[in-house]
Amino acid sequence: MIRLVLVDMDRALGTRDGRPLDQAVLEHLHKVLHAGILLAPMTARDRTQALTLLRGDESCLQNAVLRDGALVVADGMPLGERTASRLEGARALMRRLGVALGEVLVLGGASADAELLSAVPRSVATRDSSQAARSCARTLVPGVHEGGVAALLDDVAQAAQWGEEPAFLRADGSDGGLRAELGAEAPLEPARGHAAVPLLAGAAVVAASFVVYLSDTFPSIAGMMVLSVGLLVGVALFYMGLSQRRDARKARRAAAAGRAGARQVRR
Repeated sequence: MIRLVLVDMDRALGTRDGRPLDQAVLEHLHKVLHAGILLAPMTARDRTQALTLLRGDESCLQNAVLRDGALVVADGMPLGERTASRLEGARALMRRLGVALGEVLVLGGASADAELLSAVPRSVATRDSSQAARSCARTLVPGVHEGGVAALLDDVAQAAQWGEEPAFLRADGSDGGLRAELGAEAPLEPARGHAAVPLLAGAAVVAASFVVYLSDTFPSIAGMMVLSVGLLVGVALFYMGLSQRRDARKARRAAAAGRAGARQVRR
């Protein structure tokens, strides 16, 4: 599973021209944090400048690789050691946080990310990245203004909540090499008919409750109790079936989107 996301601010998140991060992109970063994943922005800027571009959001800067690796922040505190590149800075940060290489996702865009993108198995660059970054990344996604970054961050956050690999790492045979390297397997899609059982059971319980009540098998008060309990149980089963059907449809759509996305972005 992914435990740490290293993300380039200037090219990948769209702050290259000194404009603050779009509020919508900031919300997607928060989804990653709320999913329990560590987030570390990377930039050539110092902490004050980075914080300004993050709209003053300290929560997104608790871990960071700043000044192209010359300053590394871990758990809100700068590390004593100085590094000479984003790759070295990322390694120092991973050591401090106790994160393994296979638990890191790099979303790069700047030329300074190229070495890091080559070193990390789960490396992604946007299509509007520098040529160096694109040539070193294993996966390409549309740029931040085309929604590719938001979709990727949502994918990572949702997968973490389910304890799974992101969809772009769980695609079909088009990325078999990457799956083999990471040891990940594509999950089975939910069975299409699994929700029918509680739906039918709920309808059967409700129908049986009415039959018993109308047959005068029990006295009026006891019959009313049987009907009430039957209705509650039947409705609960019916709602369970509807929920399972909804979740199954969402899972199938997500799996299909993941396969389609991987076919589009996998080189």
